[in-house]
Amino acid sequence: MLRFRLHMQFTPQAYEEVSSVLRSLVGPVRAEQGCVATRIQKDSERGCEINWVEEWCSIEDFERHLRSGAFRQILAVIEMAAVRPVVEIDDVSSRRGFDLVEEILGLTPALMNEKCRTTNDG
Repeated sequence: MLRFRLHMQFTPQAYEEVSSVLRSLVGPVRAEQGCVATRIQKDSERGCEINWVEEWCSIEDFERHLRSGAFRQILAVIEMAAVRPVVEIDDVSSRRGFDLVEEILGLTPALMNEKCRTTNDG
């Protein structure tokens, strides 16, 4: 899996337009082949900052996206940023859940439930 993240800052004048453009792209990007998730996160504490996050099944899916019309619109948004955006691309080879914690600690789900009961009973 691949995660693409943009952290961007905008002037107050550009912020609403950029927010609107990115909101309109969430659905179309999410519908692209291989897209796992797309999110727009506004940083209300910091004013006019936005995080745009995409998750892709493979590098090939992401490369196809880079050639899309939607990505051309994202590039136009990047051009409107007040300062150079922070771009992060993470290649995540696997995603695990709590099963990894259980595996590392040598716990089975039944043993975890017993430990939780003992701790909570106190």
